[in-house]
Amino acid sequence: MQLRQLQHLVALADQGSFGRAAQAVHLSQPALSRSIENLEENLQARLVDRAYGSVRFTQAGELVLARARELLADAAQIERDVLQLEGLAIGSLAVGLGPFAAGTLGRMALSLMAQRHPQLLMRMEVADTASLCERLHRRQLDLFIADTRDLNKQPGLKLARLPDVPVSFFVRPKHPLLRLKPVTLESLMDYPVAGPQLPAEVAAQFDRQARRGKSGKGVKGGDRSLFNVSCDDAGTLRHLALTANAAILAPLAPAPGHETGALVPLPVAGRSGMQTHYSRVTLAGRTLSPAATAYSRLVTELMSPAKQPPGR
Repeated sequence: MQLRQLQHLVALADQGSFGRAAQAVHLSQPALSRSIENLEENLQARLVDRAYGSVRFTQAGELVLARARELLADAAQIERDVLQLEGLAIGSLAVGLGPFAAGTLGRMALSLMAQRHPQLLMRMEVADTASLCERLHRRQLDLFIADTRDLNKQPGLKLARLPDVPVSFFVRPKHPLLRLKPVTLESLMDYPVAGPQLPAEVAAQFDRQARRGKSGKGVKGGDRSLFNVSCDDAGTLRHLALTANAAILAPLAPAPGHETGALVPLPVAGRSGMQTHYSRVTLAGRTLSPAATAYSRLVTELMSPAKQPPGR
């Protein structure tokens, strides 16, 4: 049984004759008759009595006709729904973001998506890269954006690199470290140093350089790692910087108007070239939804060179 055959049956009921029904569906009369006959053969039931030049539906025909109208209405609604989905009038979006990405472009992209597509159902999750990867594999996320240096050899993933964003240490205005020239990792460790969970190779590199900078005596904190506070929430990190004299690691905003408010960058000797390593991560072989495609385009737009703050 085909939807086209049901359309022919409905046309026959609406037009009242094979001739007029054939014209309505742009078929010859013999072709329309064969279509109805094939439908009857498939259902193994007589649907139409063809006597005295009139069209009379049997009891089975009336039942099939009623269901055919419902099915055709549903099919038309499916077409309308797909058009709405493509136009983002309906649909959903589940995005994962690493801490750095959430604190900068994640909020901005979510705000713009909400402005442009107010009917979308949207959910944003912030977590470390390993957790986001697990949720993506479980189909709980459409995509995620995070530092992917630990995911280079993960099977089943498709990684699309995004432009790098400069990263810096930040402190509150008038922090004592701002008076030092230069600021070293060793002097940094006289205060709390906070940041999100870092990729393994980045964390190891910081600790190697911090150990090389130690004199071995008189260093507060003994043999602690450089980062003695780990937190994936950007707001909490900012609060630590403002209230606990902490130096925090954070990216510079990828677009104007979204800076690390009330904090100032702290240049650290030997760490001037720090950058993010963002990628957009999706499941290999999975077609993105229209909403996920629009979000991906928006992130690319926000991170384009034209959107970057001057001088960065």
